Amino acid sequence: MRRSICLTVAVLVGGLLLSSCARDSGSEDAGFHVTSKVVSHEATKDMLVFAPDAEGRWPVIVAFHGIGGTGQDMAEIATRLAREGSVVFAPTYGTDITTREGIDRAAVDAECGYRFARSIAAEYGGDLDQPVTFVGWSLGASAALGIGLTEEIDPTGEFVSCFGQVPRPDIIVAIGLPLRGGQLDLVDTEAWGNKEADIFLLVGEKDTNCPPWETEDAAAEIRSAGYEVNLLMLDGADHFAPVFHDLQDGQFVVVANDPAGEWTVEVILDAIAARQQRT
Repeated sequence: MRRSICLTVAVLVGGLLLSSCARDSGSEDAGFHVTSKVVSHEATKDMLVFAPDAEGRWPVIVAFHGIGGTGQDMAEIATRLAREGSVVFAPTYGTDITTREGIDRAAVDAECGYRFARSIAAEYGGDLDQPVTFVGWSLGASAALGIGLTEEIDPTGEFVSCFGQVPRPDIIVAIGLPLRGGQLDLVDTEAWGNKEADIFLLVGEKDTNCPPWETEDAAAEIRSAGYEVNLLMLDGADHFAPVFHDLQDGQFVVVANDPAGEWTVEVILDAIAARQQRT
């Protein structure tokens, strides 16, 4: 598995068709009331769960945060998605990628977070027979692609022993994908599979952390590996706007009505709806 996990880590570091429940579209606050809680398991770090406070069977989304962050960084976009009728899991994973040990730990944390989410999805109304979606922002975009497209991650269980093998996601939405500094290596793709995944790459037009050309180059590399890629530019957006944040004095500040965030939510919901209609 050492080879398998390293291939995964090379990537890691380098609308909605609602269930039978309907939304109240006539109100600014239309949508379901959302509950959130922290869940824990010894095999991985704490994870946030956002779910509609209503009876139903909901698509499952796993949202990966950026470098140096936690699952809380994805809380605003996760709440928006849950309000529209999805169960969203936001795992925390280690992002110290300055050493090989840290890189491996990040890969294991992210994969185990995903497996943990699947293991408890039904408790929150999550329906794994509906499309499963990865949403990743910044370094989390690399994580979403890396573990989302690698068919078998440590099949022997020698290094990733949590929960057992699980299917890969149906949809991958990577936002603000990093390419510089070796954070994303898309050259060696021989471990990749999951050719049926719907892949969406989103980038802010004014993103200076991960400029648009990086996402464009990544899209070309992924296409060269045999995948169909949807590349979307978010007009006027910086690196933080797609997840409803601004960076002020080094601190995240929530921007509740950011147009780039709203557009990102619509892309995710539309991707789920389109997948549901095909299956």
